[in-house]
Amino acid sequence: MDKEICLDKETIDKNLRELRERATKFLTVAPEQAEITVEEAKKLIHELHTYQIELELQNEDLRNTQEELEQSRRRYADLYDFAPVAYFTISDKGLIVEANLTAGTMLGVARGHLLSQRFSNIIVSEDQDVFYLHRKKLLETGQEQSFELRLQKREGSLFYAQLEMILYSDGSDPPGQLRMSVYNVTIRKEAELAALLQMKNRYRAIVMDQTELICRFDPEGRMTFVNDAYCRYFGVDFKDILGTNYLPNIHADDLPLVRNHFTTLTPDQPERIIEHRVYLPDGKLRWQQWSGRGLFDQQGRLIEYQAVGRDITQLKVAEERLQKESRLRQLFLDALPCIAMLLTYNTRLIVASNKAAAAVGAIPGHRCYTGWMQRESPCPWCLAPKSGAESQAQNGQFWAHGRYWDAFWIPVDEEFYLHYLFDITEKQKDKEALRKAYDELEQRVMERTLELQQSHAQLLHSEKLSAVGNLSASIAHEFNNPLQSVMTIIKGISQYATLDKNEQELVALALQECNRMKNLIADLQDFFRPTSGKPGPVDLHSAIDALLLLCKKDFHNRKITIVRKYGANLPHITAVADQLKQVFLNLLNNAADACAGRGIITLSTETAGEKYIVVRVQDNGEGISSANMKRLFEPFFTTKPEMKGTGLGLPVSYGIVKKHGGRIEVRSEPGKGSIFSVFLPIESAIESEIDEQ
Repeated sequence: MDKEICLDKETIDKNLRELRERATKFLTVAPEQAEITVEEAKKLIHELHTYQIELELQNEDLRNTQEELEQSRRRYADLYDFAPVAYFTISDKGLIVEANLTAGTMLGVARGHLLSQRFSNIIVSEDQDVFYLHRKKLLETGQEQSFELRLQKREGSLFYAQLEMILYSDGSDPPGQLRMSVYNVTIRKEAELAALLQMKNRYRAIVMDQTELICRFDPEGRMTFVNDAYCRYFGVDFKDILGTNYLPNIHADDLPLVRNHFTTLTPDQPERIIEHRVYLPDGKLRWQQWSGRGLFDQQGRLIEYQAVGRDITQLKVAEERLQKESRLRQLFLDALPCIAMLLTYNTRLIVASNKAAAAVGAIPGHRCYTGWMQRESPCPWCLAPKSGAESQAQNGQFWAHGRYWDAFWIPVDEEFYLHYLFDITEKQKDKEALRKAYDELEQRVMERTLELQQSHAQLLHSEKLSAVGNLSASIAHEFNNPLQSVMTIIKGISQYATLDKNEQELVALALQECNRMKNLIADLQDFFRPTSGKPGPVDLHSAIDALLLLCKKDFHNRKITIVRKYGANLPHITAVADQLKQVFLNLLNNAADACAGRGIITLSTETAGEKYIVVRVQDNGEGISSANMKRLFEPFFTTKPEMKGTGLGLPVSYGIVKKHGGRIEVRSEPGKGSIFSVFLPIESAIESEIDEQ
């Protein structure tokens, strides 16, 4: 409304200025131009009259507006002064700048006496901090503050007040001014105090009637309250116990526990339970359980402790008895030479177990198949369901976690069963070892039998060779004597007879053939000469050539071609010569049989590294199937006709080569032939073996 009045005044002033300017302009016109017509004069008079009426109307409006403003001001002043709430304006210095009449009435003083006084002067000294803290918070945050405190009237009486405080400044006022409304809440506070007193009395009655021991004490341990049950328990009077300290009654060993119990209480965790021993006035020692609670003020400072307790001596005695019985049961379980568990039928939950069970992961509170067996479902060998269904003990054996177990499922009642597991791994190992020893013995008997059979066959073969050797030696001797005579005659003819050139060549040729026959007889005697079994230097090329000489006629008849691929500078080896000849003779005969009447046998020698010499016997015969390759060195295994082979040639050869510290390798492909490679050490192990013997 003030703004509208200002606008009307500005309009009037503007119109007056315009009218004045027009009149001045008219009066300053030259005299010859100053004369106006009657019409113009009437018009000017009309305008002046109109402006005069407007000014009168506007003045009337201004008077009305001023009257309304004055009425409104008086109305607002009455509302401010006679409001049921006290209003204050406080300066940044804490002085009362303004106050309504209600404020003076509330404080029992004229309003004028309040002005320029410190507001804190009317606050009870104990509540000064409350006002100071909220005023500080308002100045820092600008947020409205609402709180309660006590104010003091002029005559000294107190009343409870609720304060609402805001920060205010309209630009003209100094910064930091506060506007505050004050409500007298004494009636409400008295009602609250009355209700609180009633509640306190009710609480006291409830506490006094409780059978539990209830007490309160300050942070130093001095008693401030006890109920009747506490007095009856300790046999003391209520008045006599107040102010005394409870700590001397605590057992000395439990004092640190009790002190720590109460010092650890916080506003976030104000309550804890403790058990300790206490001495009664008659000297008896009892067990008590207390639920202690710390009481804190708004700033989190400890004010007092409250505790509710009960005598648990009988419970402790029962617990000790149960613990003793439990220890004895556990000692009994732990003494068992097996894993022992008590379980439930429905869930397979372990209720109790001994150390042996715990060592493998069978812990109470876990299912037997999850903790120990590490399974998601019951074990397939578990006989617990059968034990429960038939109400009979069950026994079974199984393998788990690398051990053999002899297990028993023994029903206790419809809910529980005992489970015993004996580790019989060592017993099973003994059985396995006994069975293995029996199998090994049986195998050794079989092998020994085969060795005896093989030795018998070798003996027969040796006897045949010996007989052939004796016959060969006899024939060689019988051939050698006439041969010497023939050679003597031929030499005599070549020396004493006169021969032409052709005749001399014939005589020389006859003598050459006699020498060849002589060498053949010597080789025959050497091959069939009984061996001493002692190793010596052996020229493998010479030994193989001697064998080829003996087999020459047979190979010729079979249309078999011999190809020699001897390595150069092959060293002599240490071996038993006639045994190696037997090996190579077997390989040559097998190669000839594989060629089936026509083929090529290639003999090659070379060094294999620095310690071995390898002799290869290769044929282009029918080859060996993979099935027969697996049984190649088995005694008495042969693919030859019954009248031709005994199945001992390769096993005997393998044994001789192995005895010399060598090995035999075979490569064969059906339809393309075979290669037998004999690896022999240059320094044979047979020499050291003979030395040891």
